[in-house]
Order: sequence, then structure tokens, then C-alpha cells
Amino acid sequence: MSQILPQTCHRNRTLQTSSRLFRCTQSTGTLIALFGALFLTLFSTSRADRRPEAILTLVRPPTRAELTARNSHAKYEPRAGCYLGAYIDFDGTLKPFYTDTSKTEHRDPGTFENFVNRAHAMYFFYLGYGKPLPLDWVTWLHTHNKFVHIALEPNNGLKAVKNDRYLQKLADDMARSHARIFLRFASEMNGKWTAYHGDPTKYREAFRLVHDVMAKRAPNVAMVWCPYFMPSEPIQEYYPGDQFVDWVGVNMYSVTYHNNSLRAPCSEEHPCDMLDTVYKRYAAIKPIMICEYGATHLAACDATPVPDFAIRKLSSLYNSLPAKYPRVKAINYFDSNTLQFAADLAYNDYSVTNDEHIRSAYNLAVSGSYFLDRPQPWPDNRAASPPVAMPIKDGDVLRGNVEIGCWARTPSDRLSVRYLIDNFVVYSADEPDRWTFFWPADKAAIGKHKLMLKILNSHGRTIAEQAHTVIVQH
Repeated sequence: MSQILPQTCHRNRTLQTSSRLFRCTQSTGTLIALFGALFLTLFSTSRADRRPEAILTLVRPPTRAELTARNSHAKYEPRAGCYLGAYIDFDGTLKPFYTDTSKTEHRDPGTFENFVNRAHAMYFFYLGYGKPLPLDWVTWLHTHNKFVHIALEPNNGLKAVKNDRYLQKLADDMARSHARIFLRFASEMNGKWTAYHGDPTKYREAFRLVHDVMAKRAPNVAMVWCPYFMPSEPIQEYYPGDQFVDWVGVNMYSVTYHNNSLRAPCSEEHPCDMLDTVYKRYAAIKPIMICEYGATHLAACDATPVPDFAIRKLSSLYNSLPAKYPRVKAINYFDSNTLQFAADLAYNDYSVTNDEHIRSAYNLAVSGSYFLDRPQPWPDNRAASPPVAMPIKDGDVLRGNVEIGCWARTPSDRLSVRYLIDNFVVYSADEPDRWTFFWPADKAAIGKHKLMLKILNSHGRTIAEQAHTVIVQH
């Protein structure tokens, strides 16, 4: 619920296991499932340590200095903003659209984009190491102006990864496609559920080998190194080195129960806590890609639809990116119903197309110009940046009808926000997708004003606030 006062208007795992107990890989006419060992591990940070946060934002063009701070000039990295991506091949609402040369069915990106009312810049698929590249599907995506994101997974172990005819031909086919490719090799290596976990030295050697072959034979490929968000302790051991990694990724999921067990509820876990470890460690040196994210709205263990859970989680995450995580330059939504397509392997429906409320929330979450729906010119340091949500500073000048928002959180993501100007409430909202509003600065008195954000918990108590002095000019 949001409250709009006159002259304002609204803009229209605690315990954790792998939230995906399967790995989907493209093969000749089959889906290969890789089971991981089921185990529980503690989040490295307890809920008590997750302090409330409040960040006021103003939508405006970033300055040249701000753009420089947000850009590391990695391959295909946009100067500002965040590419939208998705995995849609397990979306039961979408009809099979294209069967590639490996006999794998793909859903239609155009139909998905019509459902969510927003184009996306990239789509990904899984490819088992040793399987040929579906060059026809890669070419189709490229000709439709999409990035191609490939999760290449050596599910028979790292011994198969050699500088041999297979790897060389794979690189040559990628080069022949002329596509702009993100190659995510052997992701989630920090998890015991993968076949390439356990020997960081061999893993680093294999990743470096794949990088070197691609650099020599397929310069259109950007290498993505992608751990799962937990366990966090071994992540750094597997890092191949700055010269071998173009982007750093992370996979993460918001679920209501761990291990499909009613005894392990986890609905209060905040998606930003999942992102923090990788972001804080690598964002200063590499652009970050959220390679896989999904928020469930139906878990097998209780069979109770929870669309509000999915809306709250995905809205919180996408809303956080401009102000809190500006180095996240791409995010891929896992738009899949694993209950339908892999019911014996995974336990959640993450799709956004089969519930109108979730679909509307997703559309609103990705609707701003900050989220990029097509590949940007690269390299092109002259490209203008669209207005984005920037943290407000003392002395910022407000002119005209300004778009004000925030990033906010309590230890959980159940909260309300209130905006005050000169101690008068001008806007309030209870949901993350309602946090942004327009304020007519051109109708306010010229000069200094106090802009304040208050964060209230589920009991209505103020637990965080931020205030800045802004200057109204006409």
C-alpha cells in the first residue's frame, strides 16, 4: 500500500542448502540432472548483524566522475546501467518455439518479452562440456540482437577439460557465430553438489585453459567466473586470477524452505545478503553479473501459493541495484517452473509469467531506464548515460518534477518508508515496488529544504533514517 499526499505522484540460507538440487545441461535430446550432496551450512552473517539501511536517491544523469567510478571497461560492460537477462526454457506458460541441432527445445524470447512487457538483452542456456555448440540457436539469438550467455558445465569432472579438438572447435564455432557471448564456465564450483568441486588448483588451471583458448580463437567471448553465493569460505580459493576473468558472477535464489522441508523455513532471508559477499570482494575490480536469480512463489513441500513472497524478494533485489550495487552490470532471472520440468530434482516454481501479480511486479521492477534491454555499443566511452537513481548528497539541486526514491532494509525485507520535506510527510509506501515517487520541486519555495527518509519495521517503529539538505531552484 502506498500513500500519496497532495502535489506528489507515484511512478507507474540462516540455514541454507543449494536452492537448486539439479543442474540442467543441454545434450543431444536429453536433460542431464546433476545431483549435489544435500547439506546444511550457516550463513556467515547472523540476522542480528544485518543492520537497517536507508539511502535516499535522486534519478539524474551521473557525472563523468561517477561514470568512471562505475566502469572498469571490461568486455561488453556498459558504462552505467544493468543488462536484463533471463532463462526461459523451463517456463511452462511459453510454448516450445525452436528445437536446435542438439534436439533441445527453446522458448521464444519474443513471447516472454510480450508477457513481461519489456525486452531483455540476453538469454542463457546450459551446455554440458563435451557437447557441440548449438550454433543455430546461438546465431538466432545474435541475429535478434541478444547477448548469448552459455553455462558450460564439465559435469564429468575436470579431467575432460583439455586443449584438444573439442575445446578448439567449440571456440571456433563461437567465433564463427559472431555473437557477443558470455561464457560462464563451471559455475558453483564452491558447492559440493558440482563434479568440479574439491580441488581449487585443478579448477583454476582448467578455467585458465578455457580462457586462453577462447582468447586466441574466439575474441568475441567474455569469460564469466561464477560461484554460488554460499558456502562463502572457499570462494576465493577458486578464483582464477584477474587476467583470466572478464566478469564475476553469482548464482542465488530466494526460497521459502530449505531442502524442501517444512522444518527449515527461510522466508525472512534477504536477497541482498546473498549478494554481499561476492560484491564486496570483487566489485572493485570486475563488473558483477547475477547469473541466476529466482524467487519462488510455490514450494512443493507445502503447495501453498505465495506470490507476495516472490514479489517482495524480486522487488527488493532489483530495487537495490542502482543505489547499493551499481557495479552489478547484468542480472538474469531464472524464469522456470522446476515443479513441472524437473519435479523429482527441484522443488520450486520461479516463473513470472503464470501469475499476473508477479508478472506485473517484475515488469515494474525492470521498467526503469537503468535496466538495459539491448546490447550497448562497446567499447564506446562517448555513449551518454541515461538518468539513474543516484544517492542524494547534501547540496544537491532539485529542479522541476524530480523523481525521488530510496534503498531501504530492516534485518528482513518487511518494512515501510516515509519521505518528509521540512518535517512534513509527503509520501509513504509499504512495498519496494512503490518506493519511488515524483515531487514537484518547481512548486516549492526556492532555497534550502530538509529531505528525510524514515524506515519503519513491521511494528511501525522507526529503525533507520537518512536526511540531506537539498536546494530547490526554478
